[in-house]
Parts: sequence; C-alpha cells; structure tokens
Amino acid sequence: MQLVYSPDEDGNVKLKKKLQRIMPTQIQDIIATTILLLILPIGFAIHYLYVLPTWYPVMGEAWVIRAVAIGLGIFNVYSNWFFMVKTGPNGKHSMLPNVVKPGFKHCHSCHSMSPPRAHHCPVCDVCVLRRDHHCSFGGVCVGHFNQRYFVAAVINLFLLTVPLVSYAWSLLNLKLAGGVSVGNIWQVMLPHLAWTFGFISFSQFAHVLLFVFTFTTSLFAFYLVTAQVFCLFKGQTRIEFLMEVHAYQLGFVENLRQALGSRWPFIAISCFIPSPLPTDGLSFVTREMFNLHTKDL
Repeated sequence: MQLVYSPDEDGNVKLKKKLQRIMPTQIQDIIATTILLLILPIGFAIHYLYVLPTWYPVMGEAWVIRAVAIGLGIFNVYSNWFFMVKTGPNGKHSMLPNVVKPGFKHCHSCHSMSPPRAHHCPVCDVCVLRRDHHCSFGGVCVGHFNQRYFVAAVINLFLLTVPLVSYAWSLLNLKLAGGVSVGNIWQVMLPHLAWTFGFISFSQFAHVLLFVFTFTTSLFAFYLVTAQVFCLFKGQTRIEFLMEVHAYQLGFVENLRQALGSRWPFIAISCFIPSPLPTDGLSFVTREMFNLHTKDL
C-alpha cells in the first residue's frame, strides 16, 4: 500500500517566515552572530575546563561555586539575546499603522506613516519604533520593545568577563618566563612577532591570545554599556544623539523608566522579570509635557 503524505503547507510557510525573520541575512550580521553563538561559547568552555582548573580542581567546591556563578552570567547573556531577537524593536507592531497623527511623518523607504522617534533601518528595511541602533549580533534593530534585553545582555556580559580577564591574566603570568614585566610586555602586545622570532613558544602564544580575546570581549562589552548609559542619561537614542534631539530628556531615572520599563533596576537579574513600558511606542512624553504634569501634581 502506498502512503500519501499531506504536509501542512500553511504551517511550513509560517515557520519559514519566522526563521527568515530570526536568522541574519547580511554578511556583517552573519559574522557577528557566528562570533556570539560559536566563538564566544568556545572561549567560555576553555575558561571552564582549562583556566579555572589551574587553581581549582574540576567539580571541587571552589570550582563549582565559580562555575555556577559564571554559568548564571552566561545564561543571562544568551536568554536576553534570545528575547531581544524574538521580541524585536516593534513588538507586536509588525506593520506600522497607516494613519496621520500629530508628529507622524511619511517614510519614503517603506511608504508608511512613521511615528515620533521611529527611524527607517536600511538593513532591516523597516521603520523601527524608537530606534537606537542596528545590532549585528542577531541581525535585529534595538528599539522600543527590546532595548531592555539588549541592555541586560551587555551588562551581564561585562560583569561576566571581568573576573575571566583576571583569571586569564594570572594564567598568562604563570606561563610567561618570569611573568609579565616591562621587559617582555611587547610579547603580549605583539605576540605574533614574538612567536615568529622564537621569543615565546606556541603554548605561550596561545595563552596570550586567550587573554587578548577575553580582554577585548570585556572592553567591547564595557563600551556597549557606557554607550547605553550615556544615551539613557541624556534621554536620547543613539540616532537622536547624532541628530541632537533633546525633547525627551525627563531626568535620568524617568529616562530609564521610559526606555527599560517600570522595573528597570531588575532587568539585568533575569529576562523573565516583567518590566512594562509606559508607552506603546507610537507616542512619547516630551520634556514640556512631563514638566507640566509635574507642576500640576
């Protein structure tokens, strides 16, 4: 008897669309996402299985305590990344309303009415609500509905990598002859030359690379955190900073609430803690409106 298969084509089409929306398509997005999902976990595994056991035996109490703490940080980074990509900057507003309201402007790229603070992303090819920037580590814009996840992810990444930098530096001091000193610091700064001319072995070269990789990751995370804090302090997105828009400066604490939600102090603890936003992404409180409301109170 011949079996006849009748797949749910509508379901397959929906799944394909979801995958296309989640998976990055631009070259820079693919490279950055590969680094985040492949290279970075390899680095974490090296720290787990090689760096930490230098001082703490695997599965010993000291190793377990540190491994659990690092693991929680890793989980927070990737869970927030997942929700950042899944939620997207526009949330449920996949299609912007084609209406004319005060403050709305016509976008000539996607031929729709764009609300205040929304800007068209040339990579995503869509208008993004309160667009901050395009994040290549996931191929998605950071905007109104997913900024809290981006901020939480980079905070956790920075806090996670700080002790790893310390461990990698201490291990490098053990592996280099006489430790790192003024006389051989150039070997850390130019390890390829030091290895080529025989000043360090391949093993020492690999340890230098491990430290450089860990330090660079931590430094990049620190830059992302400071960039977000700077713009939040000024009540701007990164685009509004470049355009010198100051209409939404409500004070640092209120800026945090407007951008990250009412439970902004807890977003870095877990992505599962709800933090409702005070606006729908289509209209925003200006400084004049906020000051008038404060005076009335």
